[in-house]
Amino acid sequence: MIKESNFLPLFLFDTKYRIWRHLLFIVVGAVITFNQVFIAYQDSQGILGNRIYLICFSQFVLYVMAMYFNYFYLTPKFLLKGKYIVYSIMLCVLVFSLPTLSILEEYWVRNALGLPHRISSYTSPLILVDNLAACMITAICFCGVSVVIVFRNWITGNEHVSQLEREHLKSELNKLKGQLIAPAFLSETLRNASDSVEMDPEKTTGMLMQLGQLLRYQLYDCNRDKILLKSELNFLTKFLELEQLNRFDIQYDIHIEGDISKVFVSPMLFFPLVQYAIVDNVSLDLLFSLENRSLSFICKSDGKKELGDDALSLIKKRLELQYPGKHALMVSPGMTGLKIAISE
Repeated sequence: MIKESNFLPLFLFDTKYRIWRHLLFIVVGAVITFNQVFIAYQDSQGILGNRIYLICFSQFVLYVMAMYFNYFYLTPKFLLKGKYIVYSIMLCVLVFSLPTLSILEEYWVRNALGLPHRISSYTSPLILVDNLAACMITAICFCGVSVVIVFRNWITGNEHVSQLEREHLKSELNKLKGQLIAPAFLSETLRNASDSVEMDPEKTTGMLMQLGQLLRYQLYDCNRDKILLKSELNFLTKFLELEQLNRFDIQYDIHIEGDISKVFVSPMLFFPLVQYAIVDNVSLDLLFSLENRSLSFICKSDGKKELGDDALSLIKKRLELQYPGKHALMVSPGMTGLKIAISE
């Protein structure tokens, strides 16, 4: 993406400056061709009078047509498609034709108006040398325009690839987020709510409200790039409270060290670690510690089972997408640790 402060790249490639680019293109072409005509007819300007402007205009139209032919046809059809030899041959023919046609026009004008010829012999080898020199200048101008087109096409292609990569990463991340709350937990919560609806309707209402808050958090807050850590902690607390209602033997404790009031993290970042840890355990100890823009999370359990390979790969993949090069994951029996760098 071109930065707004870089005016020259913006002027050359941004579509909003397209008209101004073409106007500058035409003005430069007019200056060059008018200058060439005035030099060619400097010995006869008094005789030609205002007719010299007609000659200038005809030369200008000829060169502009050739330049736009290169701009709209030769470059897109051959150069951008990798047909470099064909493009080079056609460009050479085009740029060699322009000075040749200019000399032929000068020969016809001087004969028609009875003007003295500044060239003693139009068949002299020096004419060919002069044409080659003019061709080189013309070719440089045409290649400059082609380079701008190629570079613009390259930038557009890179932006398109970057956009596809961003969309792919976003799709991958959304897919990982969509697999967070385990179906077994939802099924168990709904079953317990159904069993207690007659004996304890107040408990059932509370369970369903908390479950609704969890699902709403996953559906809506997960769409954000960052959320307050306090919201994440609130989500974890509600989840553990519901799990405690499903399994009466579960005990948990959450400790916080440091001021986390202004800390933002990716939504549901710690939830998979907690959910996997509580499956076969009855005691959890969660610690969140903030120090020097580094957030540490430790989840201790009473079990000795490590995270499975499938669960671990999903967590690692998500961390690599959201915190590339800014995280450290530590897994051991009964303990899982995560350390991430917090952006300002």
